[in-house]
Amino acid sequence: MSGSRANEGVGPRRAASESAVGSEETASTERAVSSKAELVLTPPGAERRTMLKRQAVGSYVDHPTVVEFTYDTDPLALHERWRADVGSPPCHMVVDASGTGEIPGPRVAADGGSFAVEGAHPQDLTGLCMKWQDALEEARNHGTLFVTFDSVTALLQYVDLREAYRFLHTLVAGVHRVGARAQFYIDPKAHDDRTVSTVQGLFDAVRHIG
Repeated sequence: MSGSRANEGVGPRRAASESAVGSEETASTERAVSSKAELVLTPPGAERRTMLKRQAVGSYVDHPTVVEFTYDTDPLALHERWRADVGSPPCHMVVDASGTGEIPGPRVAADGGSFAVEGAHPQDLTGLCMKWQDALEEARNHGTLFVTFDSVTALLQYVDLREAYRFLHTLVAGVHRVGARAQFYIDPKAHDDRTVSTVQGLFDAVRHIG
């Protein structure tokens, strides 16, 4: 449609039409890389989540800065898996909600990428939220940001749906604020339809992986 309008005019009119086309293309590009929080309904499993991360990053940006929130994976294992299977992030921040209290110190890889972990008890939603916000703010200074939350299902083992909803709302708002792309994972078979439907309403997009 824009192309046909451009062919109808000459001189300033044509230039204005071409400018409009350029603006539309720019807006389209901006939308393509804009912030989006996606909920992925998928069976659990580290390999499956790694595949989803690799696919998401491949269609987004090479070597993004990464923030991950984990309940069930050792942060060091998470970091090494990312470097080996997805690509080396310039900065990798992990919020550990496992409650083990074992937090590895920050480090710098041979390629210059940094890695750091913050942790809090899984029932301390205020503490976890603060760690999340700190990680997002730190990571956003190092490039385009990709975020993952490994288990909404695990979150719902520690708090009720109302508390989880408020917590996830805050986390998704943080993703939007820093202009990140994010994937949150939930096992739909572990919850009733009402729970899944309620959680879905928080997200910009929902995808079901069989």
